[in-house]
Amino acid sequence: MGSGVALYLRFRNQSTPHIGLMELLLALLLGPILEESLFRGCLLPVLAQTTGSGIAVIVTSILFALFHQPANGAHWVSFTATGLAYGWIRVSSRSTAAAAVMHATYNLTVFLSAMC
Repeated sequence: MGSGVALYLRFRNQSTPHIGLMELLLALLLGPILEESLFRGCLLPVLAQTTGSGIAVIVTSILFALFHQPANGAHWVSFTATGLAYGWIRVSSRSTAAAAVMHATYNLTVFLSAMC
């Protein structure tokens, strides 16, 4: 999916901004850890107690997309889809760390794909 996002941007002649070392570290470490701790580590389990896991995954995915302030429909789809994937991995594995690793891997894939 990360490669798909980079290809979509390239076909639309939208460039990704230059990413420096600090931004790369944030995108690969701090961002995934903090975001997954909030959305899949805290919110998802609390919501799942009252709504069930499926609804909790959907709601946290929508909140995740809102948090990233999508600029257009494609961004909405991308952020919501990745949020669904991170939520599914969290519920399936019962591990927030697994979701954070998946999130970091996605960010790295987008970064590397954008460089090509």
